[in-house]
Amino acid sequence: MATTNTVFVTTSLFKRLVGLSGDESQSNDESPTVDGRIGFDGSLEDSEVIGRSPLSYVAAGESVSSFVGKQIANKLAEYGLEDIEPDEWYPLEIPLAMLYDMRDEYGGVRMRNMGQNVPEHVEFPPELSEVDNALRGIDTAYQQNHRGSEIGSYEFQQEGPNEGIMICENPYPCEFDKGLIRGVAKKFADNPVEVEEVGDQCRSDGDRHCEYRVEWL
Repeated sequence: MATTNTVFVTTSLFKRLVGLSGDESQSNDESPTVDGRIGFDGSLEDSEVIGRSPLSYVAAGESVSSFVGKQIANKLAEYGLEDIEPDEWYPLEIPLAMLYDMRDEYGGVRMRNMGQNVPEHVEFPPELSEVDNALRGIDTAYQQNHRGSEIGSYEFQQEGPNEGIMICENPYPCEFDKGLIRGVAKKFADNPVEVEEVGDQCRSDGDRHCEYRVEWL
């Protein structure tokens, strides 16, 4: 599963999204902060994300509403991420700070909706057709689009013909991951998909990982 290159964000597009003229769009580039907001305890010092990923977040936000898309673009621009090239690498803390800001300001439901829409803006291998393989492919795509010594992972463990457990041990918001898992499963399932958080740990409570039971009925 590889993210698509079709979304491209330029400086002028950011200005139109947030309604700024040339002078007004000049900012002091706030420093992104994720310390104390994630349970994942890996170091993000050398962690980077390829441009296709934050571009897909902008597109996923637009799928929720034009307002959400504008807010995502605005947050990325505030942190200095404006002219995003799909194949360039950027500090992972920037899109992470944007996601946590969006979660804190607009709530978990909107964050889940955004995560669920991300698979609609990525390109899947044509041979991929089964839900279980698609869920395993989340980690493959994650490793391809992120780099660094401690970026974490997604681990899918199948427990039956139509169910399994996804263990998310990475720095992304747990609400975002829950939506992402559901969105990937829905793309390949013929029937409804249920995603429920299970286990005794949750990153939103400061723990290292979250576990989700996934069922495609």
